[in-house]
Amino acid sequence: MRCDIVIPVWNMKELTQQCVNSVIRHTDFPYRLIIVDNASNEETKAYLEDLAKRKDVEVRLIRNEENLGNSKGANQGIRSSDAEYVCILDNDTIVTDHWLSEMVKIAESDEKIAVVNPLSNYGAKKPLGRSWDDVAAEAYQKGNGKYLETAAAIGFCFLIKRKVINDIGVWSEGYGPGYFEDTEYSVRAIRRGYKIAIAQGAYVVHLEHSSFKRTGFFDELFQKNQKLFYDEFGKSKRFLYILTGSEKTLGLDKNAYRNAQERNWIWVFMQKGANINLPVHAYIKLFYLNKPFFRTNCIFRILKRKKKFDAIYSDSLPIAETLRSLKNLHGAEVVYPAL
Repeated sequence: MRCDIVIPVWNMKELTQQCVNSVIRHTDFPYRLIIVDNASNEETKAYLEDLAKRKDVEVRLIRNEENLGNSKGANQGIRSSDAEYVCILDNDTIVTDHWLSEMVKIAESDEKIAVVNPLSNYGAKKPLGRSWDDVAAEAYQKGNGKYLETAAAIGFCFLIKRKVINDIGVWSEGYGPGYFEDTEYSVRAIRRGYKIAIAQGAYVVHLEHSSFKRTGFFDELFQKNQKLFYDEFGKSKRFLYILTGSEKTLGLDKNAYRNAQERNWIWVFMQKGANINLPVHAYIKLFYLNKPFFRTNCIFRILKRKKKFDAIYSDSLPIAETLRSLKNLHGAEVVYPAL
């Protein structure tokens, strides 16, 4: 079993070299590098050509005479791969120990998992007094073999199973140079019955959008692609579930999970001690509230929120009736029975 690591490159020779060196140093799973050079400058081009000649690492170099953008470049790499796994990796990343083996381990743990992300700093600066290797080692110690399900993977380090590529295809090229092609692919996979996972024991540092920031292209591109995505799939919504453990609770957990899979943000107010098993998901936040004054506590929290809920699901008729009488204050649709 092998993974082809696809790295689209447009200039940024130093960052690209740092990324590649980290892959060579820290990857403990069989791999091949597929570098897609999107018409980089001479300095970067020369580095990539030298890299392709190295004997200690297998490299396939694809050279474009014009910058085709991140999505098309990534797809060139995917199409040229015959490995069981493909990992699309941004060239402004730094991988750490166990990064790829942990991601593959999670993918192999469940046949329904289509795409895997690692943990990351998501563009944040390094913690004071700690190295990235320290941060990664802690993540591995706490999270190896574990994953958190999510509704959308981020494209900076995007591991895909070959069977998923064969099933649903490659990245959409309708988003131009980049942004939202990763989210669109995640939605496509979930609607096909797959799951998206974050490997809790894998860590990849992301310096985040260095090329776009350097050209001042980020805001315009993001807003354009966001509109394209929302026009096709809609905006994420905010749903609240108020659960007391009554007979009406049954089925609400599945409803919350389905809504989370559709990229909606889910809040759950739950009575402490209630026998309710909700799936663990990155888009689901749980709040355990004391049974005494539970209804009052829920209503207070709802009314004080600045960002209002789109809908509130309740398994308690008294709570639902109270919230319906206060709709002019909170603005949400109140649903009871929930299903």
